[in-house]
Amino acid sequence: MKRDFNKYLGHLEEDELRTELQKLYARFPILREYYTMELTDPKKVIDKYKVGMRKAFFPTRGRGKRGRSQSSKLIKRFAAISIHPKDLVELYFYRAELMTEYIGARRVDSEAFHASTVKTFAQACELAEREVLLDYFAGGARQLAELFEAQRRDRRHSLWPVFCTHWEN
Repeated sequence: MKRDFNKYLGHLEEDELRTELQKLYARFPILREYYTMELTDPKKVIDKYKVGMRKAFFPTRGRGKRGRSQSSKLIKRFAAISIHPKDLVELYFYRAELMTEYIGARRVDSEAFHASTVKTFAQACELAEREVLLDYFAGGARQLAELFEAQRRDRRHSLWPVFCTHWEN
């Protein structure tokens, strides 16, 4: 398939290539978001995803029961357009922060929700380590671990072991 695509592109003139790109841009919203990240301020797109994640946990109506699944889908969508790994790590930490906030606000005592929050934090830490961004996120991760300790209702779960694994070596 890739060979056929490259062959197709090789036969196109410069104007035809421009037209093809414009058609793709008009047809696929994910491509528009990618170019928005590439050509303008990526913070606008990141903020849009953060707002969507916040709405998933704290909707204007209802209790945000689908916040975990919706925020997970938003992260997957963002990963498809993300240019810089730092932005993706930031969204993972933001998701863990929202989940922690949700535990405190809704008095969630579900073991599964607490475990999922710890897992999200661990994913963020692992991605930060893989992308050599641990120093950049150290302060925020520490604050998040402290917030989780204050908000958690299931005492079997904690972010500190994960934090210590990545920063206290």
